[in-house]
Amino acid sequence: MKAPAQFTDSDNGGPRYSRIHKELSERIVSGQYPLGELMPTEIELAAEFDTSRSTIREALRCLTEDGYVERRQGMGTRVISTKAQTGYYQSFNSLHELFQVALDTYMVILGQEAVILDETLASRVGGHAGERWFHVFGIRWTAPGGRPICYIESYVPERFESLLPEFSDLQGPFFDLLERRSHETIKEAQQEIRALAMPTSISRLLGLPDGSLSLQLLRRYITENGVLIASFNWHPADQMTYMMKIKRARPQSGE
Repeated sequence: MKAPAQFTDSDNGGPRYSRIHKELSERIVSGQYPLGELMPTEIELAAEFDTSRSTIREALRCLTEDGYVERRQGMGTRVISTKAQTGYYQSFNSLHELFQVALDTYMVILGQEAVILDETLASRVGGHAGERWFHVFGIRWTAPGGRPICYIESYVPERFESLLPEFSDLQGPFFDLLERRSHETIKEAQQEIRALAMPTSISRLLGLPDGSLSLQLLRRYITENGVLIASFNWHPADQMTYMMKIKRARPQSGE
C-alpha cells in the first residue's frame, strides 16, 4: 500500500486541495495514471493523502477544469489528456451526468424577463408563436472567481412562473428543479449543436473580441405536457470540446 503523501496544513504551498491537485497532475503527465485509464477512487485518494473526500473532490474538479480528466456519475475519473487544456471538455450520456456538470460548475444569473415567442424562437424552443415564456440568462463559470465557460439563455414556459424565484439560489440544473417541483417527468432530452457567430453582446460578457465564433448547444427537456425548459449554451468555439461515443448495436438473433 502506498504511504500517505505528507501534506500538512502548515505547508506553505497553498491550500491542501491545490497541492494534491499539483501532485495528481504530475502523476498524469508522467504516465503514472495512464491515458484512458481510471484514476483511484475518491475514497482511495482520501486515504492516501490523509484528507477528506471533499478536499479530494476539489482537487479532482481542478483536474477536470484543466482538461486532464473527465468525471462521470458512477463511473469514476478517467484520464483523457496528459497535457493541460485551455478549453472546456464535455461528455455525457445521461441526465445524471448533465446534473453533475451543473454541480461541478457555478452559474450566475444576470436577469430574467417575460417574452412573447415569435415563430422563429418558438420553433427552436419547442413552443408556439404568441405564447408567453420567461427568458432567464446568465454565465456559467468553472468556479467562483474562476473563468467563464459559456453564456446561457434558458426559456421557461409560463406554467412554471411561480418557480422562477427559486432559480437564484439553486445549486444544480434548472431542469432538475422544474422536474421535482412540477412532478412532470422528463421523457427525453433533445440537443442541437450549431457553429454560429457569437452576438457582440454575449462575446463582450465573456471577455472575447467582437466577431468571435461560438459553438451553440440547444437542449430541450421534454415531458408529456410539452417542453419543460429549453436552453441555449453559447460556448467560445475554440474553447469547447464535445464528445460522444456511438456503439454499434448487436444484431438480433436470426439476422
